[in-house]
Amino acid sequence: MERLLNMSNRSGPTILLDLQKADLRVDELTSIRENLIEREEIKKLNKRIKELRKEIENLYQEKHSTELDQKRINDEVSILTGKIKREEEKLYSGRITIPKELEGINKEVIFLKSKMDKKETKILELMEEIDENLKVIQLKEKELDSDLSEIKTKELNLTQREKEIDEEMSELTDRRNNLISHLDPEILKEYESLREEKGGRVVAVLEDGICSCCNMQLPSIKVDSMRDPNIFYHCNFCERILILT
Repeated sequence: MERLLNMSNRSGPTILLDLQKADLRVDELTSIRENLIEREEIKKLNKRIKELRKEIENLYQEKHSTELDQKRINDEVSILTGKIKREEEKLYSGRITIPKELEGINKEVIFLKSKMDKKETKILELMEEIDENLKVIQLKEKELDSDLSEIKTKELNLTQREKEIDEEMSELTDRRNNLISHLDPEILKEYESLREEKGGRVVAVLEDGICSCCNMQLPSIKVDSMRDPNIFYHCNFCERILILT
């Protein structure tokens, strides 16, 4: 059913068309804001930062465990050093003269020294392991610092982009409020209903009898009857509001 437009001091079709442009731009900006690339990049960076922090924590735990092993073996070497010293004192003190007993002490010293050599070799291996562990930690911490710096930059960029979008959307909201103040409530209700149904594109332009949205040719009888600019018409096919040119 065609309806009579009730608008003040402005062309009805222009208001509806401008209103649609404003609403479509708001929809576009809303989508852009929700899908800003910086947001996804920040999400990925946060995930990587969390993983890096966990890696660094594990590396420090490994380093601490290796250092405990090193300390334990150092303590064992100290004990062995003391035993060797005592056995060598017996061996060279001159107090023991029985060859078999001296031979036994000598064998014990050789055994203890062999055992200590192995432990000292293990200490060197652990020291190398700690050194390599520290190098990896430093590398990971450098990566972490870089990611933290990058995420800070992206957060600032995101905030700026959101601010720019919000400012434009605020302007569009003001413009929309001004536009609808000139519309009859029944026409606005019709517009809003169609807007939801038609995915935002409510108003179509009729050019040479063709609807600009569905591209269908309207019957010539209807086109010929569409002369009153104070009435808004509907497309026979897509049922959108038609603007005459």
